[in-house]
Amino acid sequence: MAKKASVRDVRRSNRALLLRRLLLAGETSRSDLGTSTGLSAATVTSVVTELIEEGTVHETGFLDSDGGRRRVLLHIDPQAGFVLGADVSETHVSTALFDLTLSRLGSRATPFVGRNISPPQVGEIVGRHVGELLGEADVDARRVIGLGLGVPGVVEHPATPAAVVHADVIGWSTARFDWLEARLGIPVLVDNGAKTTTQAESWFGSARGAEHAIVALIGDGAGAGIITNGRLYRGASSGAGEWGHTKISLSGYPCRCGSNGCVEAIVGASAVLRSWRGRDEYIGREPDGIDALFAAQRAGSPEAMRALGEAIEHLGLGLANLVNLYNPEKIIVGGWFGDLMIRDHPEDLSAAVRRFSLKQPGEQAVVERSQLGMGAVTLGAATLPVDRYIESGFGPSTA
Repeated sequence: MAKKASVRDVRRSNRALLLRRLLLAGETSRSDLGTSTGLSAATVTSVVTELIEEGTVHETGFLDSDGGRRRVLLHIDPQAGFVLGADVSETHVSTALFDLTLSRLGSRATPFVGRNISPPQVGEIVGRHVGELLGEADVDARRVIGLGLGVPGVVEHPATPAAVVHADVIGWSTARFDWLEARLGIPVLVDNGAKTTTQAESWFGSARGAEHAIVALIGDGAGAGIITNGRLYRGASSGAGEWGHTKISLSGYPCRCGSNGCVEAIVGASAVLRSWRGRDEYIGREPDGIDALFAAQRAGSPEAMRALGEAIEHLGLGLANLVNLYNPEKIIVGGWFGDLMIRDHPEDLSAAVRRFSLKQPGEQAVVERSQLGMGAVTLGAATLPVDRYIESGFGPSTA
């Protein structure tokens, strides 16, 4: 039998509903909050009064009116708390500091080589970044709600200190980060980087307002986040979205996961460079690497045009499989390499998706470039502690 919700549960739920709306709206009035959330005027007034008294929300002015009483505008106080987002990519560990409205205050990035880094090394780098960022912004660590950590691979029990990370692509069979929370002295929440980025796109980017969307990220690897019925889809053990390891060829090159013909082994940056130059290498966004490939393609090099053309065809095929499975309204393409492909070849990529999709869902799905760019990864990680604060009220005053 389901447990009956207590008065406290209902109040917490109402508070979360209003805080989330305030965060996403940026600035709004009490009456608009009631309209958008369906809560009564009395409930809105009561909860907003509580939020103002605790310092989370403040009144910022008045909304002009053609007649009648002017409406007071409400805004989350950016200085009511702070949050950190960190991301472990294929080549860098990046960390950023945000205020409570998720405006970026500063960032750091530290590269590593060989696509292999240990969890203790991640902790050392993130710890250094956090100290530098808080010192630079003159923020007391006691005012920090928490740090969100985006990682590659499958994350069991996401957004909890007990999260278990399986990321063989960077050498982690099983990793935990509960020790990092003790080291930093602030809550640490962990989730898959593609999922955190998808949440950022849903809150602030190209997927905002979409009930059904796919966020596909392509760098040297590939991953996806799936939004269905307005919520992030996780699967039975939070492993949904490992799209980069779905197969689009029976005879493709070996993948880092140990299989063959995976999406990332064909459309990832290393794979496309190999197709262009005919040898295994990973140079990345250096003058001799991916930037050189795009420059050669723009100059009319037949080999560069072939390599990128094949990559776009295969990427369209991989995305079309997601269209046929999930019937999204939108496909948002991001990641450092994906952003370059859709920036220079948006029509070609959209045409490839339609060509390999079923007619009706393929024509409905709009393929778009990410609005958030490379800032999405740390922003997405930062949404983890903000989301927990919204849902539970766990913040600087209760830490």
